[in-house]
Amino acid sequence: MKSLHRLLLFLLTVGCFFSFSSFCDEKEYEKGEVLAINPQFLHPTQAIYGRIEVEWYIKNLKDLMNDEGVEAVRDYFKKKSGKIIIGPKNSKWLVDGHHHAKALDVLIKSDKRFRDISFYVEVIKEWNELTAKEFEQAMKKGNKKGETGTSAFVYLKDLKGMTKSFNSLPKRLSSLKDSPFRSVVWILKKEGIIEESDNVPFQEFVVADYLRKHIKITPALTPKDYERILKEAIVWIKKADKSDLPGFIKKTTSQCVKVLETLELYIPN
Repeated sequence: MKSLHRLLLFLLTVGCFFSFSSFCDEKEYEKGEVLAINPQFLHPTQAIYGRIEVEWYIKNLKDLMNDEGVEAVRDYFKKKSGKIIIGPKNSKWLVDGHHHAKALDVLIKSDKRFRDISFYVEVIKEWNELTAKEFEQAMKKGNKKGETGTSAFVYLKDLKGMTKSFNSLPKRLSSLKDSPFRSVVWILKKEGIIEESDNVPFQEFVVADYLRKHIKITPALTPKDYERILKEAIVWIKKADKSDLPGFIKKTTSQCVKVLETLELYIPN
């Protein structure tokens, strides 16, 4: 019984340490600084993600670990670093790299070989001096008071396209909700069907939201369902006004159809 009590006390102490270190961090950060961090301590700036993209990363990372070992995986994440904003109380808000970070979060929790792998992030804003309300406004505007701004750093729409409150954002990557349309857009971009648009924030989500309005889906999707959705997506994106839709089909119909031949690379039967 005493051994059990000691074990419980140890686990509680470790839990409190990690909780304290993640929420009560007193370190001073600088813009451009690169941090190595466990992805569970990153605060998402979106509520949804593409499950197929994450699963694709997980598969490839496991293959890399099997073939080349842990150092190769570390090097991979150094090249695939994310971007964060330091918020009130030194909270760390991930603004780029959600899918890679979520893939690593899953692997750390499910495969002991990945437990010592860190996710690398670059600090692009240091806003820990702001109040919670000021920080919310700055994240929505892309700038704080007195600064000229960029675009918003948060995407607040949910799976149904409804705009939610800033405070409703999930606290952890593990709480992100799967959006099949976000996965479809990723496949089309991966295959070079949709043109990249670096000047459009949350491009994949904007295109996914457009598709959601035109294509019906069922709760449980099979590979055949995704084949249908991809076919319809190509049609609808071709119909879209390019001035309204950030990212458009830049290949012929025959070239677009070839993406369906490689679908099993992303969605195994």
